[in-house]
Amino acid sequence: MTDRIFEDARTFEVSSGGSFVWQKVRIRDGQGEVMITVNEEAGWDSQMANFVMTAAEATRMKEFLIAKGY
Repeated sequence: MTDRIFEDARTFEVSSGGSFVWQKVRIRDGQGEVMITVNEEAGWDSQMANFVMTAAEATRMKEFLIAKGY
């Protein structure tokens, strides 16, 4: 683990402090979904994107990453 990672009961975050980019994975309790948020803080040119996956899709992504050796 690195100091770029934060985890609690509902979220998992990885941030890059130098460029002010962070990614957050949040479990949407009771909905069976995972929300992934990516944010780039760049003043007037800041950007944010959200993506929601079902639990089955998140499991497939996990299996894909494990199969690739991650």
